[in-house]
Amino acid sequence: MTGGVDGSGVAGSGTDGGTHAWTTRRGFFVGGALGLLVGAGLPLGFEQLFGRAADLETFSLGDGLTILSGRDETEGGQRHRLVDLWNRVHVDHPARIVEVSSNADRAYSTMLSAAQAGDPGYDLYNLDIPWVPQFAQSGYLRVLDGATGDGFLGKPWAAGTWEGATYALPFNSDVGLLYYNLDLIDEYYKAKGEEAPSTGPVPAHTSWAELDTFAHEVFAEVGGDRRGLDRPVVDTPIALQLADYEGFTVNLWEILLSLDAVSVDATNRPVFEDVDGIRAAVTSLAKGLRTPSGGPATSFAFDEQGSLAAFAGGRAVFLRHWPRALRLLRGEDSVPFEVGFMALPGGGVLGGQSLAVSAASRYPVAARRLAEFLTNERSHQLLFEHGGFAASREAPYHDPSAPYGDPEGSGSEEPVEDGPERDSNETLRSALDGASPRPHLQHYVELSEEFRRYVRAALVPGGSADGGDVPFDGAEFAERMDAAMSGKVAPA
Repeated sequence: MTGGVDGSGVAGSGTDGGTHAWTTRRGFFVGGALGLLVGAGLPLGFEQLFGRAADLETFSLGDGLTILSGRDETEGGQRHRLVDLWNRVHVDHPARIVEVSSNADRAYSTMLSAAQAGDPGYDLYNLDIPWVPQFAQSGYLRVLDGATGDGFLGKPWAAGTWEGATYALPFNSDVGLLYYNLDLIDEYYKAKGEEAPSTGPVPAHTSWAELDTFAHEVFAEVGGDRRGLDRPVVDTPIALQLADYEGFTVNLWEILLSLDAVSVDATNRPVFEDVDGIRAAVTSLAKGLRTPSGGPATSFAFDEQGSLAAFAGGRAVFLRHWPRALRLLRGEDSVPFEVGFMALPGGGVLGGQSLAVSAASRYPVAARRLAEFLTNERSHQLLFEHGGFAASREAPYHDPSAPYGDPEGSGSEEPVEDGPERDSNETLRSALDGASPRPHLQHYVELSEEFRRYVRAALVPGGSADGGDVPFDGAEFAERMDAAMSGKVAPA
């Protein structure tokens, strides 16, 4: 990589001439490092970290670097804090984040329009990882020659590549996780006269079908109006994100993978050969999402915010969500019940965002340097420890002083040898290791839209024009998916 930060993020990992801010990974952010940056000179460690300003282009008066990104949903706006830190050093090369919608579909449309227009006002795109192939193939991104994946997790790094070249650096990772309300599960076991398993309510290798069965068993016992109980009415066994947006594709893809109805090949291209298995899985799901209580049907209206609100409000036994939900559920305004979490049955789908330099940027050297800074080891530590994001680098998972999901956001310098905080790091890392890569396609968006349209119609009750249910044809589905992967979408 250009500048003073290589792909492993080693700048600042060695000695620094006595600056106390380098004593721990935490110390860089909470040990007064910002104060050390103010002034005319840079300590050696910071010069190594940021690179010398003389290496960058000279900006015209009033110009700066602009990152086009989805909404920063980290607690305290940690992405903005990182950009502020960059600006404290690079006063002649300032940067800012322009946020668009938190909805993935709308964010994609905004970024694609800017890229298609060749807008030089945007220097970096913070892309959801399945969009990288399309933007790269279309010539909207610069190749990051010399970039290496040293220090990064393999799957997030691979998501930023296309046809052997690197186009994007992993900013943060995501993976689907399963959260559960331990109070409701304890209530269920007490009603049966049994003790809840000490290892957790769901064995690690449970299939999706087994989880769904167990969730409905718990729901049958604790759901509905239980008069006299001082808790909300439970109306949902598993809160999913099944609204008509990208979240539906991700949720259903995870379930179908778990049921072995679909798969991906060695190039992460989806395989839809088992048409009978796909049909059987979708038919079974349609039945499971339509219980007499009507509760699970609420998931058809849920996005990330809606499903999290339902779970946090005590209405759901289980919740499928991203890692950042843990900080919200265990934070200062935490929920009034005990929350557990684990990897999804069969593994979640890899998510996350990566930073790519726009081909239209007037300042590509500075833009790349900014991307390298925002994705170095210490930046990942901040987003992991304080922002609730899963790190795309190895180091944060091995830092015993930085448990994931620490609700205080600052922690202590004492290592956490064991216990739930340490387990959180291991659980999250294990979930990432077991995650299925997103389909790596130039026409991923077309695939997602066609997948969502065809499968959702078969799941939503009364989805046909006459108010009846829509039958699911596995062979037709496979044909449509193959066409969509080539950019051909059937008329609505």
